[in-house]
This record gives sequence, C-alpha cells and structure tokens, in this order.
Amino acid sequence: MLSNHGGRQLDRALVPFHLQPHVVREVGKDANIMIDTGIMNGADIVAAIALSASFTLVARAYLCGLMAGGRAGVDRTIAILRVEIVRTMKLLGVSSLEPKHVTQLQWLAPRAGCESGPEG
Repeated sequence: MLSNHGGRQLDRALVPFHLQPHVVREVGKDANIMIDTGIMNGADIVAAIALSASFTLVARAYLCGLMAGGRAGVDRTIAILRVEIVRTMKLLGVSSLEPKHVTQLQWLAPRAGCESGPEG
C-alpha cells in the first residue's frame, strides 16, 4: 500500500505515485501494489495501473460524491471515473497499459543552443 496520509502536514514528504516505479522494481511485478494518494481522476487511475498498480483507492473522490449526493453522488463519481478511464485509454490508443504510457511533467532547464521564444 502506497499512501501519504501525512501529506497535508508533511508537504515535503515523497509522493507515493512517484515512488511507485521504485517499489515495483524492489518487490517485483507479481506483488499487489495499491495506491491511495493523489488519485483525483480517471487519468490518475490509468497512470497508476500503467505503472503496475494492482488497483487504486479513490477516497477523496468517493467522499466528495457522498457529501454532494449521498449514494447517488457516489454512483455518479464512479460513473465519471469510468468515463475518464475509457477516454484516457482511447486517447492513448491502447487496450492495455505499460509504463511507457505515463509521462510526468518535469522542470527542464533550457538546453544549450536552443533559442527561447516563439521565433526560435
């Protein structure tokens, strides 16, 4: 279980999603890996599964649906997540996932010789 429930208090703590590839390397792909931190939409679920998670938990989304509409709100949350998962898979053009399907934003320094600005 990869979790960071102390994340609100420990804002400099490691993000479980970023640790996932290292954990998979250490425990092997046959281990059940669960992620419950940072799952905010269907694309996050797709990324976690692509990085070898067995499944994800969606506590925040579930609770928001519950507070907004009770059982019907939870059902709506699940329906939204399902649509987002299907849409993400279609946009990727895949029926199965691999780690190569996940990209992460990084702060990149300009490379030497690259011009900046739209004219470059």
